[in-house]
Amino acid sequence: MKQFLLAALLIAVPVAAFTGFEYLYSRGTNGNQAATAGLGDLSAFTSIITDVQALAAKGDLAGAKTRIKDFEIAWDQAEAGLKPSNPAQWAAIDGAADGAFTALRAPNPVQADVTAALTALQASLTNPPSPAP
Repeated sequence: MKQFLLAALLIAVPVAAFTGFEYLYSRGTNGNQAATAGLGDLSAFTSIITDVQALAAKGDLAGAKTRIKDFEIAWDQAEAGLKPSNPAQWAAIDGAADGAFTALRAPNPVQADVTAALTALQASLTNPPSPAP
C-alpha cells in the first residue's frame, strides 16, 4: 500500500506542477499579446493619406476629397480583419478618419482644419495608441 501511495504521489506532484505552470504561463502570455497586439501593416492606408496630404498642401481640396474616398473604401473593406485584432487601436484610427472626412467634406473646407485632421489621421496610422492597462 505504501508503494502505491508513493507512486501516486510521484506522478501527481509533477503533473500538478506542470499543469499549474502551463496555466499561469498561458494566462500571462495571452494577456500580454492582447495588450500589445497591433493592427499589422497599415502602409497601404498611410500611403493613401500621404497622397491626400500632398493634394491638400497644394490647395487641391477637391482632389483630396476624392482621394480620401479611396481610403474610406479600403478602411471599410479591411474592418472585418482589422477591428478584432485590436478594437481600441482600430477605433482610434477610425475616429481620426471620421475627423478627416468631416474636414474635407465640409461645405466650405478650411485648409487649416483639413491639414490638422489629416495630420492626426496620419499620426494615428503611424503610431496607433495603445490601450490603457
